[in-house]
Amino acid sequence: MWIRSLFLIFYGLCAGGLIAASFLAFLSMLGVIPRLAGLTKSMKNARMYESFVALGGILGTLVFLYRWQIKAGYPLLVLYGLFGGIFVGCMIGALAETIKSLPIFSRRLNLRSGIPYVIYGIAFGKMLGCWLYFYIFS
Repeated sequence: MWIRSLFLIFYGLCAGGLIAASFLAFLSMLGVIPRLAGLTKSMKNARMYESFVALGGILGTLVFLYRWQIKAGYPLLVLYGLFGGIFVGCMIGALAETIKSLPIFSRRLNLRSGIPYVIYGIAFGKMLGCWLYFYIFS
């Protein structure tokens, strides 16, 4: 029984670390924060913006894990929805620009014939991860 608990702890830490690292790599690859700072002509505050994004991710994770209840009512909910919508909209715009560069990226890495295998690998990894998750917790 303790081996299963150790495996679950290890798997949870690895999965959480992988998701956090991939999300931050995704944000840095898209360049959302520097691009927004450049558009608003506030590039001197770009490091502060990055710190607030990281702090928001950390606080969001803590609220989710520990089920903290914030009793601020609808005004905070409206503010949360507004800022969440702005962030998602900016990320979608940056992602659309990044998708335009995928053909150039694949040519530089000589992935003309290997792109389907990369997609299959991603799908297989996702399927294997879901299967392990349901196998362990059921």
